[in-house]
Amino acid sequence: MVPHRKFISLISILLSVLLLTGCWDQRLLKDLKLVFTVGFDLSENGEIRSHVALRETKKFSVGGKPGEQINVVVEGDGITLRDTRLMLDRRIPGEFSPSKMRVYLMGEELAKQDIYSILDILYRDPKSPLGAKLVIAQGKAEDVIDMKVIKETMLTEGIIGMLENSEDHTILQNETVQTVCPVMFDPSADFSLPVIKKIEPHDIEVVGMGLISERKYTGVTLDAAHSTVLLMLANKKGKIAQLNMMVKPEEENIRNRYMTLNIVKSKTKMKAEVNSPSDIKVHLDMKITGTIAEYPKNHLVDKKAVKELEEKATENIQIQAEEVIKIIQEANSDILHIGQHLKVHHNKTWKELKWREVYPSIEIIPTVSVDITGTGIIN
Repeated sequence: MVPHRKFISLISILLSVLLLTGCWDQRLLKDLKLVFTVGFDLSENGEIRSHVALRETKKFSVGGKPGEQINVVVEGDGITLRDTRLMLDRRIPGEFSPSKMRVYLMGEELAKQDIYSILDILYRDPKSPLGAKLVIAQGKAEDVIDMKVIKETMLTEGIIGMLENSEDHTILQNETVQTVCPVMFDPSADFSLPVIKKIEPHDIEVVGMGLISERKYTGVTLDAAHSTVLLMLANKKGKIAQLNMMVKPEEENIRNRYMTLNIVKSKTKMKAEVNSPSDIKVHLDMKITGTIAEYPKNHLVDKKAVKELEEKATENIQIQAEEVIKIIQEANSDILHIGQHLKVHHNKTWKELKWREVYPSIEIIPTVSVDITGTGIIN
């Protein structure tokens, strides 16, 4: 009886094996050329010029030690990204694979065109990673790609490291292929993209947040301090946020004129007063709790002195907030998603608005208050 059961089980297993499918769509790693960073620029004739950084490994040494990893740059031109990829396929010894892509760089002139029309292929190709970061390069993306390394770090790792550090320090917002897609199709909101620039043969710098309006780069980039204030107005503070400000201009020692405020908590509430489509006021009430990270003048044991610094910090950030509002309105970039707020809370009026015509002229009033809760470890 037992052998009979074993025989039946064996036959069942063999028949099951016949029903199993094989791997008909395999893509072997040895046949692929992995691309981690690609740069897009506008060529002289209006086409797109792509520069891809391929990760290659030098041949083994005589001693059998593994070879050094290097970046190899390949260029291709075309009307669209798909067209440039077809050219790259003819120039790369292997199958072009974007599956491990981590950074898409756009030159600033190309970014001033419709960004979606440039990136369309990324939303259609299932192999394109939606988590890859989108970045604008001042000048040409080609200049950054051609660096191949940043200091002693591989290009992709160097760019990613600098972007993530700036995101942690509330200078940039993490924007990827996926996060910008819904905003590009929302007429009531805009987004920003990180802007970087080459400063030395093998070094780059994060400039700040590039403002986007109706899917196009406006050419306006906020510096680090303004970027931090804007992100706090948008309730998108990172792990760390610090602002350096002048509080004692009368001091002879230049270092004694400044204070660095470490922002522990920041909360902004938006409220809109809508009387008519031509009479809209938006109030942004930002409350900041912080500690003094640096103040060379003294160690602050006097509550009166702390109160005075609170007032100075409030005044300073208030001015910066007003400057930021002016900049984003002049750029017609609704990065604070005020349009979305009106669409939800004042839908009847929203339907009557031509938002892009109205937005630059509405009254946006920021109000800042600062509460300093700590002055350091010195008593």
